[in-house]
Amino acid sequence: MKAKIEPGLSGIKAVVFDWGGVLTIPPVPVIEKLYRDIDVDKTQLAARRAEYRDDDPNSRFAKLERGELSLESYLDWSRSDLPGAEAIWDPESPHFLFAHLTVVSEVVDRILQLRKRGFVTGLLTNNIAEAWPTVTGGLEVEKLFDVVINSAFVGMRKPEERIYTYLLEQLEMSPENVLFLDDNRVNIEVARACGIEAIKVDEPIGVWAEIERILEQT
Repeated sequence: MKAKIEPGLSGIKAVVFDWGGVLTIPPVPVIEKLYRDIDVDKTQLAARRAEYRDDDPNSRFAKLERGELSLESYLDWSRSDLPGAEAIWDPESPHFLFAHLTVVSEVVDRILQLRKRGFVTGLLTNNIAEAWPTVTGGLEVEKLFDVVINSAFVGMRKPEERIYTYLLEQLEMSPENVLFLDDNRVNIEVARACGIEAIKVDEPIGVWAEIERILEQT
């Protein structure tokens, strides 16, 4: 049973969270430090970043996150394209990004409080199948979330509209009943275009004042 609030009432009934940067510390400073530690070529890294777009469904990373490209294949390509950069996506590397993204305990506590207040909770994450043991190792997803959607397991990823439609189907709710939190601007824009209330997260704890403001209006 997903819905814990009486059907027919207006307002937010479900709060859905991204993982990296929303449940964890912000990833960008961690990524930058890891690249410095690995001593990745800065010019080549800048060139790769300039070519990458979050909303490009045909990029290798998009295919990896949808489970269409094996991690081994992605690492081989990355190693040949920009030596060293592959390490942050390799679970066998000490520089593996996911192992360095610490879950913010206060956010976990607040999610548990939301559940006690009757809100449905969800996790919607662009992820890598091989990274899932690391993610779930630091997060008891079954205790925190009614709905868990990992891009690598459903063959869809943010910001594709179809993954938001899938989210609503799993929640069994209309978009106006859902609040979504993500640290990626593009993901937020598409969620809003789908009718979902959405907040861009810059800091995992600081955003909670805005979350409560929206929830108090329901």
